[in-house]
Amino acid sequence: MTCILVAHLGDEVIIAADKRVTQITEHGARIPCGDNEEKIVRTEVGIITGAGSLAMLDPVKSLVRDHGFGSPDEVLELILQARASFAQVHADSPRLAADLAETSWMFTYPTLVNDQPVTRFVYFHQHHSAESLCRLTEGRVMCFPGGFSLAQAQALQARLQAVVTEALESLPANQVKQSVVSFMLTLMSETAAISGTVSSTCDVALVNGRDVDIASGVSAGDEILEFIPMPRLAAQ
Repeated sequence: MTCILVAHLGDEVIIAADKRVTQITEHGARIPCGDNEEKIVRTEVGIITGAGSLAMLDPVKSLVRDHGFGSPDEVLELILQARASFAQVHADSPRLAADLAETSWMFTYPTLVNDQPVTRFVYFHQHHSAESLCRLTEGRVMCFPGGFSLAQAQALQARLQAVVTEALESLPANQVKQSVVSFMLTLMSETAAISGTVSSTCDVALVNGRDVDIASGVSAGDEILEFIPMPRLAAQ
């Protein structure tokens, strides 16, 4: 499982992803397998990441990383194909419905709106739509916390939304990002204390159009975060 926190600040999108990999047995037991996973993957035009079953997530992430995409609908088609293939292979699994419901993908790409460059963040989550992508608008947040109930996830998202809204309305522009990232790290630590499938250590990406900077292996309490550029990958 995974915890991913997202905030769309307008010019930039902030994405924090924990680093824990968890094996889920056919009976639903969750066994942590390590805290070193790099879940945020660089693409030619931004990043792609996700939460849930690696058997569904990784093929899509690898294809988008290696070959890029011409439109978001191409990624959606890959997602739907991955879900259909997984459902066929695991048709008799008692976990099939849960795996499909708990697996989500999200990615960014640059576009133009009224001749102005903007960063799009879109995601696929069965709870929101089983057939289409959803778009996160400016000033809004999304949370994908592994091991949480829907009510817990909504409460976490409401807390992050309140901080982002207040920061955008009251802080100088150069302080908004720092405030939001700091609170994301606090939320990640709190989530890890509740859910054994989430690590308190995470990677944080700042996405602005095609440009991506990342701080790796950070956690609440780190006073200085070092963001470095993620190399842009050329489409194969």
